Amino acid sequence: MNIEACATQGGCSQEQAFITMDMNWRWLHNKAAYNNCLQDDWDSSLCPDPETCSRNCALEGVDQKGYSDTYQAIPVDDNGLKLRFPKAPRVYMLDADKTYKLFKLKNREFTFDVDLSTLPCGMNAALYFVEMSKDGDKGAGNNVGAEYGTGYCDAQCPHMKFIQGKANMEDWKKHSAKNPDGETKMVGPEGKYGICCAEMDLLEANREANAFTAHPCEHSQTHVCEGKEECGDKDEGYVGVCDKDGCGFNAYRNGNHKFWGVGSDYAVDSSKPMTIVTQFITADNTDTGDLKEIRRIYIQDGKVIKNPNADLLPGGGDSITDELCTAAFQTFNATGKHSQDDPKPQNGFKKLGGLVSMGEALGRGMALAMSIWDDDFGRMVWLDAEKGKWDEEEKDVGVQRGPCPFDYGSDKDMKEYGEKHGGIEVT
Repeated sequence: MNIEACATQGGCSQEQAFITMDMNWRWLHNKAAYNNCLQDDWDSSLCPDPETCSRNCALEGVDQKGYSDTYQAIPVDDNGLKLRFPKAPRVYMLDADKTYKLFKLKNREFTFDVDLSTLPCGMNAALYFVEMSKDGDKGAGNNVGAEYGTGYCDAQCPHMKFIQGKANMEDWKKHSAKNPDGETKMVGPEGKYGICCAEMDLLEANREANAFTAHPCEHSQTHVCEGKEECGDKDEGYVGVCDKDGCGFNAYRNGNHKFWGVGSDYAVDSSKPMTIVTQFITADNTDTGDLKEIRRIYIQDGKVIKNPNADLLPGGGDSITDELCTAAFQTFNATGKHSQDDPKPQNGFKKLGGLVSMGEALGRGMALAMSIWDDDFGRMVWLDAEKGKWDEEEKDVGVQRGPCPFDYGSDKDMKEYGEKHGGIEVT
């Protein structure tokens, strides 16, 4: 996969990159044969403890045909990738040496083309950066590293199957979580540890809504968390070491309902391909200065389209700044219906360092991830729905994330949509 690196002086040069899928999509079996190490639970003969499990188990490789036919991650020309739902895995970009390609984006911009015209309400085409280690935590029980998609982390502190070379099998069980309908459900199972790192979402979108979001963290690079206080639990009032909510810009939520959508009535027509440019502006316009602003520009049909103003926020603003983030937190948490049992909202973005902290991660270098996914549990209501929780009022400021029905977005909905309208894919 070819990409270009451009400079203000000297033009652009072509670089070769590669794509690999996350280890969670790969077959995990014992080295000596082809027995599953993990199904609903860990095989106790292969995995009596985390270290032995890592020694006994191996990840299966996948050839080019397997990527295209089995996993529906399909090359497009020599510089693109199509991910087709529901089989497509989360994928990462590799350098020529088969380690993760790290992008250092302070005082830079990142540009990509995207076509998400087939994605309905409830779907999410995501392109984002995470601060995972360049080698994918290779070593100490992990003999393959980035080439096999190991070492993933993000600001949600996911409880991955393997963390830093060890099976995450301690306290392997289901746990309770509250869905948007206010119901407590059992989810999982998963292990006791999470793996956290800073996350910069350049695109989370479908045809009806889109957002770009900064998620700073307390620690540099990756951090293994344990427990709600460290890993975070919004339902119980714990921010954790990373800002799970982040500070984002969603034009619909900010009051502009005609910026993004299907058709010529919208500033950006999501039924057509587009180019998205994200700029990371530092205070002194140098690569080492503090990050002060994240700007967004769209290009479609040869026309440059500026990001809209946040009309619902005091002071407005058309980019992510610390001032806009504070205004959004205060405005969106000051209105709406909140249960007496809900914990008091906390400004995790400010607490964890805001744009300066996000910029530090961008300065150290972050790996590129891409995916297409739905969420049967949460229905993607935080991205595109008329409200994010059952007890919110649509009339309250910031409640509407998009025009999609609150009760839409389940796996069943996505399957029925695909059967009726054809393939769901992003390029």
